Amino acid sequence: MNDKDPVDFGQPVADDTLARRFLLQDAPTVRAGVFSHGQPISFTRLINPRPQPGRSLTPQPEEAFVFQMPLILGPDPGLRYSSGNLDASASCSPGSCYLLDLRASPTRRLDMPFDTMRLYLAQGAIEEFTDQKRRRRIGGLVQPHLGASDPVLFSLSHTLQTVLQQPDLTSALFIDYLALAFCEHVVTRYGRADPVLRPRRSGLAPWQMRRIEDYFASHLHDNPSIADLARECNLSTSYFGEAFKQTTGSTPHQWLLKRRIERAKSLLRETDASLASIASDCGFFDQSHFSRVFSRLEGCGPKDWAQRNR
Repeated sequence: MNDKDPVDFGQPVADDTLARRFLLQDAPTVRAGVFSHGQPISFTRLINPRPQPGRSLTPQPEEAFVFQMPLILGPDPGLRYSSGNLDASASCSPGSCYLLDLRASPTRRLDMPFDTMRLYLAQGAIEEFTDQKRRRRIGGLVQPHLGASDPVLFSLSHTLQTVLQQPDLTSALFIDYLALAFCEHVVTRYGRADPVLRPRRSGLAPWQMRRIEDYFASHLHDNPSIADLARECNLSTSYFGEAFKQTTGSTPHQWLLKRRIERAKSLLRETDASLASIASDCGFFDQSHFSRVFSRLEGCGPKDWAQRNR
C-alpha cells in the first residue's frame, strides 16, 4: 500500500511501499482523512532490528514533508538528499526531530538499528489547513537546525506508538484529532504561519449539536471521522474540531466514548445481554476494550456496575 491507495482511516494498516523502501518486514501505519484534497496525513513506525549494508531506496519526488522522530538512541542516520548529504548531529536521540522535504528524495543509512516514527504531511494538506483556518498560505516548512528537539512531536510519537501497538484503543475520531493537532503545531512552528489572522469564532450552534447527537445515536457501531461530523454541520474539519471542544469541553472521540458508555449502561440496566453482546452493540472493539473504557469512565467494571444498578 502507498499514500495514494484507498484506506480505512483511523485503523492501523501495513504500508508495503515504505517497508520495501527501508527494507523492513512491515511498516505499520495509521492515516487520517481530515482533508478532502491531496494525500492523507499518515503516521508510520519504522523499526530496523537487523542492520544491513546500504541505504534506503530513493523515493520519487513529491510535494510533501516528513518528520522523522527517533524513539531510541542511535548514531547519525546519514540523511541524504539526491543533491547531497545533510548536516545533522553526530547522534540521534529520542526527542530529536528531522524535517525532510520529499521533493528532494531523501534516503538514510540502513547499517544500524533504528526505531523511528515517521510523520507525513503533504503540501496540499498544509494549504487546505491554512485556508480553513483563514491564514496566509505558506510556501513550505523549514527547520533551522536538523535534529533539533521537538517535545510536542516526541509526545505525539509516543501516543502513536501506543496506537499502532494496540489498535483496539483507537478510532478515526481520535486519529483525526491527533492529525489536526499535528498540523497546527507544524504549520505554526515550521511554517511561521500567523496564528491570529482571523477573529475567534464561536462554538457550535444548537442545531449543529442536535445534528451531532442524532448522528452519534445512529452511528454507535461505526467508526466516524471528524470529516463525517463536520459535514453534518456544514463546517470545515479544522474548524469543527475547535468548535466542538469549545462547545462541549471534550474532543469528538471522548464524546463518542461517553455516548457508547451511556448506551451500554442502559443495556446493562434493562437487559440480560452478555458483555460481549453489549460491547458489539455499542461499537467497542471487543469485550476487553469495552470493560477497560467502562472502568476508566465509571470507576468500576460493567459487571459490578450492573449489580449495583439493577
